[in-house]
Amino acid sequence: MTNKEEIFDLIQKHPEGLDDDDISKMTGIEPRQQVQQLCNQLASVKRIRRESVDKAGKRRKIHNFPSAGEDFQAGITAVRGTIENWRRRLSALVAATGRDEADLLEEALQLLGRKVLGESHANRNGKSGGRKK
Repeated sequence: MTNKEEIFDLIQKHPEGLDDDDISKMTGIEPRQQVQQLCNQLASVKRIRRESVDKAGKRRKIHNFPSAGEDFQAGITAVRGTIENWRRRLSALVAATGRDEADLLEEALQLLGRKVLGESHANRNGKSGGRKK
């Protein structure tokens, strides 16, 4: 079981919510910042909710709660819609060019890599990496 799965399972068992320190202590995952990163990842895909909570006698902290089922399902539906959109676009390119998907994807990744690395190199050298208008 991965640390992310362990954290997710633990949060599901605690509807009252757990802060990152609690999760770190209960799972033994260290440093605590790793728990924070994993919880942020789980929240970004709507598997859990992160909210700031006031507790008597303690400072305000972010707590992690199980996500409502409909929020998780909405996230899955949105991801599926995005995947279907990309699949349609790729199919249109295959039809228009007569090339196969693997070749088109490989070329697209190479071009993206060149663009990202080129902009990164230009930014390090003090040049603008933005688009020309």
